[in-house]
Amino acid sequence: MTAELGEKTDAPTARAKTGANPKIRAGIVGAGLMGRWHAHALEKAGGEVVGFADFDQAKAESLAAEYPKARAFGGTEKMLAGQNLDVLHVCSPTGSHEAIAETAIEAGVHLLIEKPLAATAERTSRLYDLAARRNSLLCPVHQFAFQDGAAKAKKQLPKIGRLVHLEANICSAGGAGLNAEQIDSTAVDILPHPLSVMQKFLEKDITTAGWNAAHPAAGELRIFGQIEETSLSIFISLYSRPTMNTFRMFGTSGTIHLDFFHGFSIIEPGGASRAKKILHPFDLAVRNFSAATLNLARRTVRRESAYPGLRQLIEEFYKSIKQKSEPPITSSEAVAVAEIRDLVMNRAINRKQ
Repeated sequence: MTAELGEKTDAPTARAKTGANPKIRAGIVGAGLMGRWHAHALEKAGGEVVGFADFDQAKAESLAAEYPKARAFGGTEKMLAGQNLDVLHVCSPTGSHEAIAETAIEAGVHLLIEKPLAATAERTSRLYDLAARRNSLLCPVHQFAFQDGAAKAKKQLPKIGRLVHLEANICSAGGAGLNAEQIDSTAVDILPHPLSVMQKFLEKDITTAGWNAAHPAAGELRIFGQIEETSLSIFISLYSRPTMNTFRMFGTSGTIHLDFFHGFSIIEPGGASRAKKILHPFDLAVRNFSAATLNLARRTVRRESAYPGLRQLIEEFYKSIKQKSEPPITSSEAVAVAEIRDLVMNRAINRKQ
């Protein structure tokens, strides 16, 4: 059973903060694409990048050159020893997450880790227990539920009545050039995103959904579950086109559509009439166009050209650090997602190999 940091009343932040509103000092492990986007997002969230670590130090030096207070390091330990960090963003390959997290936790640093947080639910739970003992906050990067569109959808939930079905459809180009095993790994690594969104909208224990999984081919997952009167489905494909990342919530009084690639949502009222049936495709197109246009304008102003929701998640996590409160994704939520990921691996992929 993992310990909840939110239950501890004496958990200090990793470093004492001084001043009215001091910036969070952040280090990033992994100077690739995600490391670059984390740096961009965290500075907009009120943090300050002070270090990059990568086994290829030249990559770390290249990225550090873009941030005036950042230094480059060839390893995590050197950065932790030299930069007095408050938080470490882990954007390195999945296999390195656990060792990096253990090192940072022992140093008393908080952690925001790209998904999956660890290789298995057991290891995820163990990291949370270690973090709780060392008074470090730990949070996976499940950013879709923190997009503006998701926040809007959450407020609109009462308008669509009782939830009947939740459906995620993800078609990704992320498997290009990979072998079958790597493509399957990529598909499974996508899974935490829709699971975390379902978790946030249902506000229930998603491990009780009686999940079943099918694996028709490499890079293809079909996942089904049910919680009380609400059915759940997740379609992940690394071959279907066009690429998409959509989520729909069907209710007795309407449907909410979310576009996670772009970060917006629309509500479709549930009234039925002959005229409504005729006008339906035009009405839906207008709603989509309006929402997409407003969303593009908002993201342009923010200079947010990719990964919507990442800045909002980082803001919430940094707030938790400053207020010594529970992180925006709790340990029980993160472990539940990891448990379902393990189940899918065991029932669908490992069984077929």
